[in-house]
Amino acid sequence: MHWVLVNPKYQGMHVGSGLVERVKERYADYIFLEAMPEESKNAPFYQRHGFTLLEDGRAMQIVTRS
Repeated sequence: MHWVLVNPKYQGMHVGSGLVERVKERYADYIFLEAMPEESKNAPFYQRHGFTLLEDGRAMQIVTRS
């Protein structure tokens, strides 16, 4: 996911969380689901949705193991 943008007046209303969860449901059968937050301050948002930081600390990913 390259962009999850929410108008500031709607932030804190779970709009972004809803979008991320819908993407996770749609692509649940994929091996990798990556998010690439442009700012490190956004990493905790993705971590709350199950993503973990990769070793280089840039991209975040969920790995589905069969």
